[in-house]
Amino acid sequence: MTGRSVSQRMLTLSSAGAHARAGLTARVQDADRPWQVEAQAAWRPVRGLTLAADGRHAAYSGSRKGDRAHLAAGLALPLGFSAHGDLAWAHDLQDPLVASDTAQKITDYSGALRWDRGRSAIEVGGARRDPFAPIGRPTGLKPFVGLAPTPRTRYLTVHASTQPVPGIFLSGWYFNPLVEGGNDFEPPYHARLSATFYTKFWRVYRSGIFALRLELAAESWSRGTAGVDSLGQAVLLPGATFVESNLEIRVAGVTIYWIQRNTNGFRGSYVPGLDYPRRFQFYGVRWAFTD
Repeated sequence: MTGRSVSQRMLTLSSAGAHARAGLTARVQDADRPWQVEAQAAWRPVRGLTLAADGRHAAYSGSRKGDRAHLAAGLALPLGFSAHGDLAWAHDLQDPLVASDTAQKITDYSGALRWDRGRSAIEVGGARRDPFAPIGRPTGLKPFVGLAPTPRTRYLTVHASTQPVPGIFLSGWYFNPLVEGGNDFEPPYHARLSATFYTKFWRVYRSGIFALRLELAAESWSRGTAGVDSLGQAVLLPGATFVESNLEIRVAGVTIYWIQRNTNGFRGSYVPGLDYPRRFQFYGVRWAFTD
């Protein structure tokens, strides 16, 4: 390995007002990424409506170029409802350091409708992602030697939370690549549920000086794929269910925590061929203070 010296320069211009802001950034980097220009803007034309956009044009070594653009919008609706959406477009490289890498064109979009009222909230969303062919491969991870190309995929997502009684919080999310596609390490029917007990009792002390948090959560998914093997065949990602617990006690700025992963002792893993420890636990103390 030989050493090298790299010089980078950046210039940013920005302006902000009561209902809008905009910025422009120019970067001069290394030989593989000689320069790029980024722009951002956000605008709130009327109350309850927010618009935002950002884009980038980059020059790479070998006379290669890349472009990205992103649009986002959020709208507040009556009765506690709101909606938001995103549109992303790119004709760009994955890794400019790989001389053989060429630009891929993709268009992805997503949207969601949310209801938030009092102690409960639920959001249902969907997305669509264009086909994508990853380059490179992981090293030292068996039995898979690479990732399969991603087909055009649609997604369904659900997030929900509620506080049925004071001190008890329930939350969860659900993620499902629909039958149109699916990606490695994105199994269908993937969900996580969490139940949390949180209290600030012992009111003999100054409010907030003592707190107790106890959480029990479970994450589960069905069978999926985990890349391809040396023959180009898909590697199966088995279904799994992991349980974890988290206990925290806070006294003033000191938090004592004890976290246990895979509490149920499930004999599985996130990556085929790599065992996940059973009842793996770690604990410690965090101290936040100011001078």
